[in-house]
Amino acid sequence: MDRRIFERLRETGRLPSPKGVSLEVARLVGAQNTTSRDLAQVIQSDPALTGKLLRLANIAIHLERRPVVAIGEAILILGFAQVKRLVLALSLMSDPGRPCPAFQYAMFWTRSLLTGLVAQRLVKQLGMAPVDEMFTVGLLSQVGRLALASLYPQDYAALLAAPEAADPRWLRQQEYARLAVDHDELTAVLLEDWGLPQVYVEAAYFQATSIVPRGCPPGERHVLVAQMLHLADLVSGLCLPPVTGREGQEEVLAVAGHLGVSRESLFALGEDLLQRWGEWSSLLQEVVPIAAPFTPGAPVAAGASAFGPAESFFGNMAILLVAAPGKGGHGFPEGLIGCGHDVLVVESPLGTTAFDPLRPAQMVIVDWRLPEAPCRNDCALLRAAPWAEPPYILGVGPALDEGQLLAAFQAGLDAYETAPLSNQVLDAHLQVVLRLQEAYRAHKRKWQKLHRFAATLAHSNRELRQAALTDPLTGLRNRRYAMERLQQEWAVAERHGGDLAVMLLDLDQFKEINDGHGHELGDEVLRQFSIALRGLARQQDVICRIGGDEFLVICPETPPAGARVLGERICQGMDAVPLPAAAQGRLHVSMGIASLQDGVRDAEALLRAADHALYMAKRGGRNQVVVYAHAGAPG
Repeated sequence: MDRRIFERLRETGRLPSPKGVSLEVARLVGAQNTTSRDLAQVIQSDPALTGKLLRLANIAIHLERRPVVAIGEAILILGFAQVKRLVLALSLMSDPGRPCPAFQYAMFWTRSLLTGLVAQRLVKQLGMAPVDEMFTVGLLSQVGRLALASLYPQDYAALLAAPEAADPRWLRQQEYARLAVDHDELTAVLLEDWGLPQVYVEAAYFQATSIVPRGCPPGERHVLVAQMLHLADLVSGLCLPPVTGREGQEEVLAVAGHLGVSRESLFALGEDLLQRWGEWSSLLQEVVPIAAPFTPGAPVAAGASAFGPAESFFGNMAILLVAAPGKGGHGFPEGLIGCGHDVLVVESPLGTTAFDPLRPAQMVIVDWRLPEAPCRNDCALLRAAPWAEPPYILGVGPALDEGQLLAAFQAGLDAYETAPLSNQVLDAHLQVVLRLQEAYRAHKRKWQKLHRFAATLAHSNRELRQAALTDPLTGLRNRRYAMERLQQEWAVAERHGGDLAVMLLDLDQFKEINDGHGHELGDEVLRQFSIALRGLARQQDVICRIGGDEFLVICPETPPAGARVLGERICQGMDAVPLPAAAQGRLHVSMGIASLQDGVRDAEALLRAADHALYMAKRGGRNQVVVYAHAGAPG
């Protein structure tokens, strides 16, 4: 969406936006030095908001700790940013403006709250986002619909009145055709405008795409969050009239299967929604009654598939069938295709181009009716292939003795069944596939979290090291860094026969400034001096504060003559830098310079030589540059 269009829409004042206390909360969160006490005082000025926020906070933490009883505690547990989002959501819920009569506001907020609750439960199982944040994202995931009803009440009412409006794809197409934006795009723009993290903005934009096309990386965080939002919206839709029946359940179960969410988990989620909806729904001004999202299926006939095409729990599974030559899929259950699975049939023996090992097959079925050697070779090749996720390999064939079974499993099989393979046995193995994939992905997510933690720890360590090597007053490098860097530059210059010079600088009469005007003014003088020194030094020079008013400049690849010219320029440049008014004067410095060519033995001796030259500059009247001379000086 063109940002300029959004700005014009915002100028109309009809977009859903924070109001009153929520606007002040947003301002405080964005301000520096805001404390939790400041935030709590603003929120507590609205008793109704206080009560609802506490209730919402307890939902967001999912009762994983004792209930939150005070606003200050909620802020500490959830953090400023999450409290801001929850207050924003409450502000939108309480907005009395209803310009679009055809828009079912009570239905909208009931479904939004349900979506937030379902999304929270899903992310608790699947990971990839904090539980409390996912609740808020789910709550706001369809706010683009509310925005369109507010911006274009008449046009949107006409769209909603159409018989085809029940079809989400038709509605999005018509929104874009008539209003130049669809509700998912507007949701994403609003979430971005309200300061939500980019992963949630992208997830809101792509949430209509329930299944990632093959070839798209399934581990992308925003993709998984988008799928969870889509599934949460579908589940909440099953709870509301009009009841979509078995077709709606079929879609929900298919999407859940791709995410690795078991049927049992979904049914438990639905029961929890019904049991606790009473306490949750009190957040809303108007509530639509909800019903159980899932109903038991019809009894399964003997020998039939436990999950037939009408209620496929597994959805569109990717299955690779390695068949005997000339037999194709003959001899395997019809349910393999009837449930809508994506089945690729290849013939044994497998060649190097028979299949793509990067294809995300979830199950491989090997026809074991061939002689033992080709079957074992096929199985070993499948097991060694570089799959994105390891598939479940099932062998199907004649009854085998113990030795043959052992050889088959050693070749790489996960399971073996005697032919013919019934639909019910196939369904049992598909259940195992989903559970194994769920466990594999959970393990992978834990490793990803561990890697992210390790990366964060490494970044923190780098920041701590930077802090340990930086002078907090001036922002220059400190004495510890100066000594390490001087040793490094000495080693480089000595190894390659290059030049190296160092300058020691001392502010003239700084003690008088400190004693006469206080340390605060003295600190300001040091800061002004540091700024001026940065501007006068060269890019390759390393500037460090090594003590009170003493500074070191390391000058790589600088001969003695060049060091003197640079030193004179710095001293003269300081004359143009005025001191703070209270100090009444200008900055003057004394400087001692030493270089590698002066016959010094090591880096420590080089620093001592520069210190001796600085002493001579002070003794000689200050505000001058003295270059160390080896003859007659200490070695």
